[in-house]
Amino acid sequence: MLFTMESGDRRENKVTGDVSGTSVQVGAVHGDVFLHQGAKPVVPRQLLPVSASFTDRERELTALTRLLEDDHRQGPALAVITGSGGMGKTALASRWITNHADRFPDGQLYVNLGAFSADGPTTPDDVLGGFLRALGVPSEQVPAEIAEQAAMYRSVTAGKRFAVLADDADSAAQVRPLLPASPDSVVVVTSRWRLGALTMDGARVLVVDPLDEAAGLTLLKRTVGVQRVTTELERARELVALCGGMPIALCVAAARLSTRPRWPISRLVGVLADEKRRLSALSIADEAIVQASFDLSSEELDTETARVYRLLGLHPGRDFGVGLASAAIDRTALETEDALDSLVVSSLLTDIGPDRFQFHDLARVHARQQAARVDDQATRVSALRRMLDWYLDNVVEADLVIIPHRHRLSPRYAQVRELSSQFSGTRDALDWVEQELANVVATMRAAVDHGWWNEVWQFCEGLWGFFLYRKHYHHWEKTHKWAVDAARHCEDPAAEARMHIQLGYAYLNTERYEDARRQFSASLKAAQTIEDISGEATAWEHLGVVAQSTGGHQNALECFTRALRLAEQAGQRRGVALHLRRIGEACAALGRMRDAIGYLDRSAAEALAIGDTVLHARAQMRIGTSYLTLGRIGDASRLLEEAATALNHSGADPYFAEALESLAESRLREGDTHTARVHLRQALEIYRKSRDLKAHRVESRIAAIASETERSSEPQSE
Repeated sequence: MLFTMESGDRRENKVTGDVSGTSVQVGAVHGDVFLHQGAKPVVPRQLLPVSASFTDRERELTALTRLLEDDHRQGPALAVITGSGGMGKTALASRWITNHADRFPDGQLYVNLGAFSADGPTTPDDVLGGFLRALGVPSEQVPAEIAEQAAMYRSVTAGKRFAVLADDADSAAQVRPLLPASPDSVVVVTSRWRLGALTMDGARVLVVDPLDEAAGLTLLKRTVGVQRVTTELERARELVALCGGMPIALCVAAARLSTRPRWPISRLVGVLADEKRRLSALSIADEAIVQASFDLSSEELDTETARVYRLLGLHPGRDFGVGLASAAIDRTALETEDALDSLVVSSLLTDIGPDRFQFHDLARVHARQQAARVDDQATRVSALRRMLDWYLDNVVEADLVIIPHRHRLSPRYAQVRELSSQFSGTRDALDWVEQELANVVATMRAAVDHGWWNEVWQFCEGLWGFFLYRKHYHHWEKTHKWAVDAARHCEDPAAEARMHIQLGYAYLNTERYEDARRQFSASLKAAQTIEDISGEATAWEHLGVVAQSTGGHQNALECFTRALRLAEQAGQRRGVALHLRRIGEACAALGRMRDAIGYLDRSAAEALAIGDTVLHARAQMRIGTSYLTLGRIGDASRLLEEAATALNHSGADPYFAEALESLAESRLREGDTHTARVHLRQALEIYRKSRDLKAHRVESRIAAIASETERSSEPQSE
């Protein structure tokens, strides 16, 4: 609160009371006062908590401090902590950063680079986007290209003081793009390899060895109690030796003792001693030591939790939520949550976020081995099928929200339609598929391996709307190649025709026109074998799109006209609306603007009648661009604004970007160059995010406008 008081010739101003945010004290003010307050800076705190059992490592902590305190470096301090699996590299790095938290007021970033992931190491473009968002960059502003992400990352991190923990790195190439542009920041890398190539970037290497006997005993004392260890000191020393001084093995052994307070340490030592063949192998392979630890831990699970552990190990993907876990074990969500909690407490599963869990890579391997040993093939296959069905049902449900009026082939849609949707709208459904895409693709790969062909092509039918709006061309092409083969295995020409169309559209979007033409021709042939006139219409439409894209506008018009007649014959109202728009586009390309507007008006009306807001907005957009050609700038701007608003709300970002391009041209005609540039930059970011080749078109247009503006501002010579 601001008070100004006058007393005679003396003026006072005082701030009294509680003040939150910005306060201003002034005396006399002449003119206007403007107050600007920026958004509160984002301070990420992503570091994993350090286990209470972390022991000693004073030598390593001191060495790490010494390595990172180099006043002569030009870039961020960089250290590589290396050693065999299970040596506590991550815990050491986390403890050092935690101990020096005051050096990093701008926060800490963490990423698991997945050197030993079943799906292969994480790529930098999978990491930088998350880092940028964690540092406060809005998702829609994060570039799609890795080079642009890296450039933005350097800009955002310049002058900051924060720590990055790059965990389980596979190569120097994974790490380099993650180095911030700040000499006051620190990057700590953990890896089983020395990553000598990073020394060229100023890295220092710290090798982590097993715990010595004293440190191992300290770990046991902290976990199972001082009295228990000192009472059986020799047995405790044997336990440290049998675990090879490996922190993860000691922690698992100690956890087992903690849950069995009446067990003498000698009993656990005896268990380990009985596994002589295994232990002899453990002295050679570090990973085998960890596996022995998982064996010990899993043996203590109750029957149901052990079953959950084994079946979840069969999950094809990298992480999962309670819903998927419930399907895998065929239990209620409440029962599943209890089992997951038990596995987390047993250190056999990691909770990586709200309702998200992940196995350590070796734990997942161990769980699968246990499943192969304990459960018969029918049990394992049933669990995998339940997980597949869960993903497929959710993909189908999302697809119904993304494109509600499309004609579907899979009978699964009829079942899902009867259920209330979990998704609040199109964008929510798209975001869910994007989050689960890697898991869905991994599940499809499992379906291919098992020859579950019907499910393979049904997955792709369900993913159509997602790929149409969010692209992901690599996954789009890979999955649809599987789907074409799957439809052939099923001897289902209708499904084959649909899959050829969807694969061909990926090629079309990436300007591989001959590949697209071959797919669309194959679709037409498959549809004609069963006289599927709806499928034929779709094939003719897409053959027309290829012709239109390669300059054959008259050929395109003929293809679209055939498609329209077939769709009308089949009673496919959405197809009719779509083909009418295509005909209008072809007429416009041929310079027949009045004909074009007539067809586009009919398309918009038909789309509105069936409630397809996206199709209606796209028809409006084409009418608006036609008005631009005819010089009806005001009418064009009105329609294009309406179309852009509708497409933005729909979540159909690529179509929204197209509308922004057209709206920018309208603004240019009105003389509003600034707004036109804003629209084009927004469209460019959308295209870049989805790796759409249209980004090049927009870049060229922005450059052309800049050039035109520069020329117009130059003084004219007399």
